[in-house]
Amino acid sequence: MLPSGKRKADAFSCTSAARVTAKLALSFLALTTTPLVNAFFYEEPNAQIVLPIDASPIKPLLPEPPAPAEHKFTLRHIYHHGTYEHPTLHRKKDVPAQNADVWLAADDEYGQERIGTLKARSSPVRIQRLADRRPSVVDPMVAYARQQGYASVLSPEAWTMDEVAGPDITDKDTIISLALMAADAYVQTPDGADWEDVGAPFNRSLDFGWEGDGLRGHVFADETNSTIVIGLKGTSVAVFDGDGTTTNDKVNDNLFFSCCCAQQGPWTWHQVCDCATGTYSCNNTCVVQALRQENRYYQAGRELYANVTELYPDANVWIVGHSLGGAMSSLLGLTYGDPVVTFEAVPEALPAKRLGLPIPPGSDPDAPQTREYTGAFHIGHTADPVYVGTCNGATATCAIGGYAMESACHTGRECVYDTVGDLGWRVGIGTHKIRVVIQDVLRKYEKGMVGMFGRNHYHNWDGNHDDKRSDHNLYHYVPHSWMVRLQGQDHNLDYINNNSYCDDNNKQYHMPNSWKVLGML
Repeated sequence: MLPSGKRKADAFSCTSAARVTAKLALSFLALTTTPLVNAFFYEEPNAQIVLPIDASPIKPLLPEPPAPAEHKFTLRHIYHHGTYEHPTLHRKKDVPAQNADVWLAADDEYGQERIGTLKARSSPVRIQRLADRRPSVVDPMVAYARQQGYASVLSPEAWTMDEVAGPDITDKDTIISLALMAADAYVQTPDGADWEDVGAPFNRSLDFGWEGDGLRGHVFADETNSTIVIGLKGTSVAVFDGDGTTTNDKVNDNLFFSCCCAQQGPWTWHQVCDCATGTYSCNNTCVVQALRQENRYYQAGRELYANVTELYPDANVWIVGHSLGGAMSSLLGLTYGDPVVTFEAVPEALPAKRLGLPIPPGSDPDAPQTREYTGAFHIGHTADPVYVGTCNGATATCAIGGYAMESACHTGRECVYDTVGDLGWRVGIGTHKIRVVIQDVLRKYEKGMVGMFGRNHYHNWDGNHDDKRSDHNLYHYVPHSWMVRLQGQDHNLDYINNNSYCDDNNKQYHMPNSWKVLGML
């Protein structure tokens, strides 16, 4: 028989596995603060323990990213929206399957070329965009922002981060097919009998010459109509005014891409507003009002987009374009949250800011070029002064032709072929043409592009909103950049990788050693 003291000690000893488990459980529960502790300690000794249910809502599973896929595209429709002479005109031409061949228009040394089946690969692209992107919802929001001169502030709940099936820009054949779609937008159909009006009937007495005025988009669709591509017509390159939309393109370019509507520049610049308030100062509200008119390309592009997406409500939309068409494509992509691929696009961060496009939380409305997850890819090469933002000095070809190309920063991602360093090209406006890009760059280049983030060049323009000073648009071109050319050495393009180059707080001029002085023509 054990002593009583020993028996008492054994009464408090855990000699079985069950008791050890119970002791550990009690120790654990004593350290917690969940309702389970209260239930365990305050219920009756024989009461059944009920585990608490998490009061937070069950979080949905994240959707799987879209799988890569192959697409075969055919031309389905051609849309035309008037801008200046016929602002109410909007017509559509359906393209029968037997007439859906894609042709490249003849251009200088390049003859007309028939293109076969257009194939492209899709891959996941992450885009931060509005949750409700219907034109009926977005358009009034954008119109109000333009009226005010700044972007509307939306709650974080209005935005979503999506992975969509976008174009695979790492695939060479995909890039070439998209470039061909952008180039096809230049081809004008010879007959007008099959055009039908979209919306209100157009005054037939004003029919003559309507095809030379406006914005044109070619719509391609894959075999299942699950993905469509809208190719927008870009600037008609001409040194002096000519036929077609050249004059109107010049007005649009100088509204969108000049610091102050081509005022206070060379006498050759085509002035399109009277908003300068002094030397190197401009009333930004005045410029915004000039951009606000319905007969401008951006508004025409939005209406064209709305009609196309109404025809294909469930399809993924890709938007492509060259030059001015590329800039318009990017603005539409920023507005509606669709993937965009441009070729030699005019840098469009300045008009994106002036138009008051929707900006997600945490982004700087005064520096849209710093925004991530736009889904936009701007493809170009280093010998194109329009793409790199240096076609703006007194003796530059753009200035001689009346174009004031002072904006120098793209939104989204820049994908650059270093044709100057790799191929020894000289910088010149002739390299801007889409046929040159397709034939002599995209098809011939074996190695890939250099991926970069957007960048900016600064200038000493001062912008204001009705005389309320703002230093946020003190950018857009390097002074005397008409004297710049790329030399044949040290073309690593590291200067574009410097994100601070797009930061409005860094008022600096950056001229790496690989950029030297010589005439740019």
